[in-house]
Amino acid sequence: MKRNPTYLLLIFCLLNCTSCINTNKKTSWRVTLDKKDKKPYGGFLAYQSLQYFFPKADILALSRGFRYGSIDSKMMSHKNGKTLLVAVGLDFYLSEIELKKLIAFVKEGNEVIIFARQFDDKLQQLLHCKTIDHGYEETPLNTHNDGSLNLKSLTVANSTKTFGYHGRSILASFIQLNDTTDLEKKNEVDSSTFKHTIPDILGSAKNNPNFIRYKLGDGHISLHAAPLVMSNYFLLQNDNKDYLQRIWNTFPNNISRIYWNDYFKRNSKASDLSVLLNYPATRWAFFIAIFGLLVYVLFESKRRQRIIPVLTSPENNSVSFVETVGRLYYNHGNHTNLGEKIIQHFFEWVRTHYFLSTTRLDEQFERQLIQKSALPETTIKTLLERIKAVHIERKEIDETELYQLYNIIQQFYKNDKQ
Repeated sequence: MKRNPTYLLLIFCLLNCTSCINTNKKTSWRVTLDKKDKKPYGGFLAYQSLQYFFPKADILALSRGFRYGSIDSKMMSHKNGKTLLVAVGLDFYLSEIELKKLIAFVKEGNEVIIFARQFDDKLQQLLHCKTIDHGYEETPLNTHNDGSLNLKSLTVANSTKTFGYHGRSILASFIQLNDTTDLEKKNEVDSSTFKHTIPDILGSAKNNPNFIRYKLGDGHISLHAAPLVMSNYFLLQNDNKDYLQRIWNTFPNNISRIYWNDYFKRNSKASDLSVLLNYPATRWAFFIAIFGLLVYVLFESKRRQRIIPVLTSPENNSVSFVETVGRLYYNHGNHTNLGEKIIQHFFEWVRTHYFLSTTRLDEQFERQLIQKSALPETTIKTLLERIKAVHIERKEIDETELYQLYNIIQQFYKNDKQ
């Protein structure tokens, strides 16, 4: 299956230009194989190559914590073609349930390729293979290991061309096992499918098979023991882009959907939390719940203001005293004396509010009071006549006259406030 890889030249040039611009920054040589990582041992180039080698395929990225026990063959398979699952990382471990799901997915007619330096024992025993010369992928280069052993170390089936690079180890390979496994004895997976299974050798490292493929049912599962061939650093050296092309060319033409999982290092056991984080709905629900809890703790941890007690306004005892005394005078029929006290209170009010002298109730006082109060002249004259009768003439008044005096003074107060 021939595909034109000229698109890679543009990507390689862009990455080289980017690296030249960032020469002042310290380069990170950490192995991630992440699809978004453009550093030397990231997997940006390999992931981007999918859209050019498989232009008609839908490409979907799985999270690093994706559990293969969630594989649904019906939903993940594509009715108009085959589905390819690409797993790229270092240590690939599976639970027994994940292994059964993965094998069932392959038997349905799908393709799976796993790049790893270390494969799960259950998978190796099931396929009767084992990796050797692995474990050096994260070891930095030094004077004793300068990376020169990796030059021209790789070959691909049906080609005499050699590939390699000056970098970290890509020399891991497989050997075939012939013993009967404990997994087969337990009948946890149909052992008859794998018994005497001989893989197709699609690539080698120093003449040892490092890229093998098994046919299972209607599909295939492929294993590659050198995951760093998917790194940017490998693909940018020499003509290694042709090596990647030859890997993708080993798959059928009718690949219509691709799942990419750059798992890095998988564990065989998944916590309940990791299962929740695998799915967008439960992942967002979990994050929102945590955020809500933090907000609640943040605000509730602040000191609350103590409840302000309701305080009743203090009683005006002086008013009560005056009312009591007035009621006493009234009940004893001493209307003149009570009238005199009402008049004295009126004088005090006039002195306080109008600053007028109440010593002489003559015409001048009358004019000043009319001007200050702005009340009709007839009202003021009537008020002063009643006051003079009690205060100056000492006239004895009855209950009716007391009421009239009180009423006209109260009317004065009200009209003045208005």
